[in-house]
Amino acid sequence: MALVLKSLYWGYELFFYEDQDPRSAQYVLLNPPWLPVVIIGAYLYFVLNLGPKLMANRKPFVLKRLILVYNLVQVMSNAVLCFLGVKLAIEVRMSLKCQPVDYSTSSTALRELQLVYYYYLLKVADLLDTVFFVLRKKQTHVSFLHVYHHTGVLLGAYIYARFIPGGHALMLGLWNTFVHTVMYFYFFLTVHRPELTRNANWKKYITILQMVQFAYLTFHFAQPIVFGYECGIHRFWLWMPTIQNVFMMILFSDFYRRTYGGKRKSVSPPPVRVAVNSHLNSHIRINK
Repeated sequence: MALVLKSLYWGYELFFYEDQDPRSAQYVLLNPPWLPVVIIGAYLYFVLNLGPKLMANRKPFVLKRLILVYNLVQVMSNAVLCFLGVKLAIEVRMSLKCQPVDYSTSSTALRELQLVYYYYLLKVADLLDTVFFVLRKKQTHVSFLHVYHHTGVLLGAYIYARFIPGGHALMLGLWNTFVHTVMYFYFFLTVHRPELTRNANWKKYITILQMVQFAYLTFHFAQPIVFGYECGIHRFWLWMPTIQNVFMMILFSDFYRRTYGGKRKSVSPPPVRVAVNSHLNSHIRINK
């Protein structure tokens, strides 16, 4: 038993400290290495257990103004980060086949590291989405997909920020911030100017945009694996996002087919459809 514990400790030291990009060693909320795990654990405990219990005998909080500001801040933050990321990608002439990570201390490399770190902080802020649902007693909106998506993206952002900040993974951040800019602008309008979105096909087009995102990212991360491109990135860091994006693409494709592919049937929707639908629909019910 002592040998097993010692081996686990050695593995922990090697994985979380010796393999870490030393340039990010002092970044807040990224260190110590167990802190993001604690954040995710506290988030899951609150939204799935503690929060619903605390709200059981309380009236829902009225958070319309807070959510309005939150959505607006998300729009501006994601838009700025996306713009800076595209600008950097053009500056370094990013390869779409396989882009290595620049671990140097050049001004460009440090700027890329900062953008990845800011992206990680945005994913931490995204957890407030679910907290707002709980405080407004919208527990039905806390679906499996919603919680899985937020925790999975945050964990992925943490891993990449700590070990491979940028490079080939930069494209994921560019797509994600662009899609979130559009989504949070839609959520903002549903609160501020609901008449502009009430009869529009925003949801359909946002779903299509998400599917395009997942499809491209699957291709993007699978390229080096399939064609054998070498750029100094371990295959594990390529397989992980490839599988994740395939899974998300299947979920959203099924939702789109059932929702927009033909006439709706008067039967109860399957769990997958409920989960995907609630992830998008729950944001637009602020006025109810």
